[in-house]
Amino acid sequence: MKDELSGLSEPQLTKTYLDSPSTKLVDPSPHFEQLPISLAAHRLAAADNSAWKVHTDAMQRIAEGKSIIPLSIGDPDFNTPDYINVGLIEAIKRHRTHYTSPAGETRLKNELARLETRTSGYTRHPNQFTVFHGATGAIHATLSCIANPGDNVVTAEPKYIGYEPTCATIGVDLKTVPMDPPGFTVDVDALINAVDQRTVGMIINTPSNPMGNVTPAYDLKRLADECRIRNLWLISDEVYSLLCFEQKHVSVLNVVENLENVVVVDSLSKSHAMSGWRVGWTVSSPEFSERLADYALGAFFCGSPFIQDGATYALKHNTERVQKMVEQYKLRRDYTLDRVQAVEGLSAERPAGGMFVMVNVHEDGDQFARRLLDEAGVSVFPGSACGEGTRNFVRVGLAKPISELEEAWNRIESWLNNRERIEP
Repeated sequence: MKDELSGLSEPQLTKTYLDSPSTKLVDPSPHFEQLPISLAAHRLAAADNSAWKVHTDAMQRIAEGKSIIPLSIGDPDFNTPDYINVGLIEAIKRHRTHYTSPAGETRLKNELARLETRTSGYTRHPNQFTVFHGATGAIHATLSCIANPGDNVVTAEPKYIGYEPTCATIGVDLKTVPMDPPGFTVDVDALINAVDQRTVGMIINTPSNPMGNVTPAYDLKRLADECRIRNLWLISDEVYSLLCFEQKHVSVLNVVENLENVVVVDSLSKSHAMSGWRVGWTVSSPEFSERLADYALGAFFCGSPFIQDGATYALKHNTERVQKMVEQYKLRRDYTLDRVQAVEGLSAERPAGGMFVMVNVHEDGDQFARRLLDEAGVSVFPGSACGEGTRNFVRVGLAKPISELEEAWNRIESWLNNRERIEP
């Protein structure tokens, strides 16, 4: 099998990131430890980032010229389509380089409202949208506007690894609820039963990272209704909304007309190969959108108008090129599953969307990932970072053409056949 877009998707690793020399750390000031440091900074410094070590080590080895195949991150390998770049360049030529509204460019919000009205079946208005620096910025702002230190938000486990540090910056506890293997599909009752007196909301991720599960419409509707009854927020993270394979994505926006307690988060990072552009947004009630705009004003003042013009152009011409990328991800998913099935001792469920396959290695995933990098030159992400239930898993990314996936799996198979297995 061959990627149709391979000529347009030269595997990219940000050159400035890989080629930059390591920063030389200087000895801290003798007075540094006496200066005030926030609890948030202490929480982040104390966070367990060991799962990221495999990926960062892989990136360093690539920078040193070593033969490493990185399957440990969800950064699309496709280049941003040229027609989108043209839109941005034209905006710069028009000198769209000054301040703009903290809530986002009117033209971008108009386009988002038009698209969501068409796809959801409900009328959505531009004043329901707020633009942020990526989906992470949108989630951070949303949590900052609904929660105080000591509150908690409930989410399903396996979880997206980025939720925890985002919550840590605010002082909000992330209360994870284990879902049942092997599919780890969302159990609405389990999420509802996890609500306590400190809970201010829930985060649902569909299609999910890492499992690629799609939450069905009736579960989304029930979650929104149950949260409304309990005066809780429902945050629906839908950044993989366009990366669905056999079935069309169902958004909370399709099943709930009144968004009084609902915030939907989306972005262009995955769907349009625009991860470095940092364009994300929220859809909410007009009233909450005003609160988010106030937060944006205080937190970063405003975004870049020329970036948002490029994003508007991307949404207006959002057809064939995006669909071809989705088709390639599907081919890569199927190829990966075929290779997993052919290896004794590995197993995986079929993801309905997203950019990853969670592979059950039936042993400690942290040790597996470390040895795979050190001994075979392939980096995958340890599943323990997503929850205790996936400790024996590794997350395999699909952000490489099939030619590189083939080489990676050849290395994996050879390594598994020849390694000295360490028993628990």
